[in-house]
Amino acid sequence: MLFHVEWEFTDRSEEGVKRSLEVFSRWQPPEGTDFSQAFYGYADGSGGFALVESDSAAALAQATAPFAPWLDFTAKVVLPIQDSAAIAGSGIAFRGATS
Repeated sequence: MLFHVEWEFTDRSEEGVKRSLEVFSRWQPPEGTDFSQAFYGYADGSGGFALVESDSAAALAQATAPFAPWLDFTAKVVLPIQDSAAIAGSGIAFRGATS
């Protein structure tokens, strides 16, 4: 599954930023997660986002757990636009057939 993962810093104190960077310097994505598609921090320092390929939601939770004291995460499963559009079309067709 492909996830859009966004994070926002909850502790932007100097000590919080320092500690989160120390943890990040030792962090490795867990097995079953791939952050290579996109992994960016926002220029304003408020957070960032990644496109993460993951075998499971549990593997993604394992990837984000070390940063819980400093970051709030939002993760959404994403689909290629052609799949998303086809699903929306089938929903419209279903609702039309039930009226």
